[in-house]
Amino acid sequence: MIKLEDVYAALKEVMDLKNVRNVLLQKREGGVKVKFQLSAPADQMEELKKKAEEALKKLPDVVEIEIEEKPTTPVNVKMRRHPDIRHIIAVTSGKGGVGKSTVAVNLAVALAARGHRVGLLDGDVYGPSVPKMLGLEGSQLYAKDGKIIPVERFGLKVLSIGFLIEEDTPVIWRGPLVHKTYEQFYYDVHWGELDFLIVDFPPGTGDPQISASQLMRLRGGIAVTTPQDVAISDVKKAINMFVKMNIPVIGVVENMSYFRCPKCGHVTKIFGEGGGERLQKEMGVKLLAQLPIEPDIVKAGDMGMPVIVARPDSESAKVYLELADTVAAECERLEKEHRPGIPNIQI
Repeated sequence: MIKLEDVYAALKEVMDLKNVRNVLLQKREGGVKVKFQLSAPADQMEELKKKAEEALKKLPDVVEIEIEEKPTTPVNVKMRRHPDIRHIIAVTSGKGGVGKSTVAVNLAVALAARGHRVGLLDGDVYGPSVPKMLGLEGSQLYAKDGKIIPVERFGLKVLSIGFLIEEDTPVIWRGPLVHKTYEQFYYDVHWGELDFLIVDFPPGTGDPQISASQLMRLRGGIAVTTPQDVAISDVKKAINMFVKMNIPVIGVVENMSYFRCPKCGHVTKIFGEGGGERLQKEMGVKLLAQLPIEPDIVKAGDMGMPVIVARPDSESAKVYLELADTVAAECERLEKEHRPGIPNIQI
């Protein structure tokens, strides 16, 4: 007797599983009835139905197929360019634990150190870590003339959901509330004139990424990974998300690339090697930087001091400053090519 995973595997061969909902298997004389809801644009419905039926008929025991049609329409994207922000950059990852927020924070500080006007939006609504990493825990927001005033630290203008909730309080929000939060944090904040707004996304490819992309004209996206295969596999999804949303991919940052012994200088590739370079070859994305493992990075972050501030002479600080220069140059190039991200998303 077939199982649900058999049905999903068959449908995955002919369509994106995000179009498939509420799959049910019901016993019938001589076999099984497969029932599910197909969510797709009206002009694609018949073709997808035909493909689904052909795929499911190949499964043993399937004697009946019922497909409930649920046509979708394009999102009405209320997106406009922010008049005071020149470049908006999304920093994301395919999985947690790769140091995405560390990269976002230190990139923002490095850009500010290079003389740019920089804002940092902690878009990780489910696990905001920016306040701790910048020593801003317990900071309070206030409004002036109907606009939220960001907190300032290390030359950055900073905004985080962490300023609005108690520490250790979980954020359990559905998509519409996440969308509304992004809308308020983008339009109802007095950012002032900025050269760069760095947006630290949560890991994955869910509601926060879609909402931000619908509201903000992103100059481009940066994906953060580590060298091992499992991280590379996941970050490919994040890169493909940018591609599907028509957001230019600025490049990939490989974090925790190597450890340099402070006594003898020997380099050890603890998590393997070549992951970022493979991405560059396979997907045509630029490898922007390879960051070392340094205990000082962890200590500095825990103390609320980015490594560029705490250890400006460190190897990591030098790499981050080079990364800031590279990112700034790429944004200049994309601006000249008139390539803001303009998503084309169906829900």
